[in-house]
Amino acid sequence: MDANMIRAGVSLTGLLLMVVSFLMHSYKKITVNYTVIWELLGAMLVLIGIVPVFSEWTKQLATGTGLAFFCVGAIFLFEEFRTSAMISQLILKTREMAMHVAMLNQENEIILKELDRLSRIVGEGDGKENDDQEEKKASVCCEHAGTGRCGDSAPGTAETAGQSEV
Repeated sequence: MDANMIRAGVSLTGLLLMVVSFLMHSYKKITVNYTVIWELLGAMLVLIGIVPVFSEWTKQLATGTGLAFFCVGAIFLFEEFRTSAMISQLILKTREMAMHVAMLNQENEIILKELDRLSRIVGEGDGKENDDQEEKKASVCCEHAGTGRCGDSAPGTAETAGQSEV
């Protein structure tokens, strides 16, 4: 591989990297931060391939070395791009999950407020019923004062209506 082919390969790799990163971002597979990084790296590769000053090193490589360098670089770029896409997917899923948790927390708060409101309503109703029951017990005790028992005490207990009033 001579120097011009390496330069063309580096330029095409940079162009391909820019196009793929833009498409991945448009399909929501990669985040903006990673897209910008890959776009800048692609632009840098295009400049290295096009501008002769940046690609002087390609003339010093042997044919086999240039091919090996190009293949290893392409594999490295592919793997790093794949890794950044996976990280981006995890970031996007984490954001989505955080939104779901926030909505569930908001719904939980509404349900707790409603439960508190309903328990206060039921509690007020129970308080009135308890007062009514206590009044009924007192009146029953007074009615049974002559029997020797007070409302809910068992027969034969020491507490009688007459003794409790004294």
